[in-house]
Amino acid sequence: MKIAAPRLRPNLDAAEPADLDDEERLLELALDEVDLSDQVAEHVEVSGCRLTRCKLAGSDLEKLILVDTELAQCDIANARWSDAALTRVAITASRMIGFAGPGAGLQHVTIRDSVLDFASFRFSRFQKAELTDCRLQNADFVSADLTGAVFRGCDLSGVEFSQVKAAKAVFVDCTWEGAKGLASLAGATVAAASPIDTLAFTSAVTAASGITLAHPDELD
Repeated sequence: MKIAAPRLRPNLDAAEPADLDDEERLLELALDEVDLSDQVAEHVEVSGCRLTRCKLAGSDLEKLILVDTELAQCDIANARWSDAALTRVAITASRMIGFAGPGAGLQHVTIRDSVLDFASFRFSRFQKAELTDCRLQNADFVSADLTGAVFRGCDLSGVEFSQVKAAKAVFVDCTWEGAKGLASLAGATVAAASPIDTLAFTSAVTAASGITLAHPDELD
């Protein structure tokens, strides 16, 4: 699956916005170490921007539009971006613990080397989205559409997959300990280079289905 990278101008104008207002537009800007924590606004548009080491923790940005934007080493912990639309967005080495994006749409989005423990993507739609080397312990994907998602080398321990749509989703070399709702991954492809990882996934699926694996000698 080919994912389009953000389209950014080589030279972006530096900016340090202090607040975000409803329907504000940030266009073709470079934000470096800008603190936008706990901002509350609706219909904000961020397009053609590069955010580096910015703080968006605790922000509540309903119907946020992110287009052709890069976020590197940003703090997005406990942010709530309901019904956000992300298109050609790259997130790298960022902190997204407790992030909530219910109903969000992710199209041509990559998330790499980031921590998303306890993140929630309920009812979100993943269309050509790839998560690589991310930690998603206890994340929540209930009722999400993962048909265009790829997870590579991700820690999915304790993740909730109940009622997801997962046909054509791909999981490569992921950790599955304690993951729930795995029966909903019908149609997905799970690949593991290690036989141990394959066995771990098989054990997780059987446990989630209420099936007990045992050796014949253990039976009465």
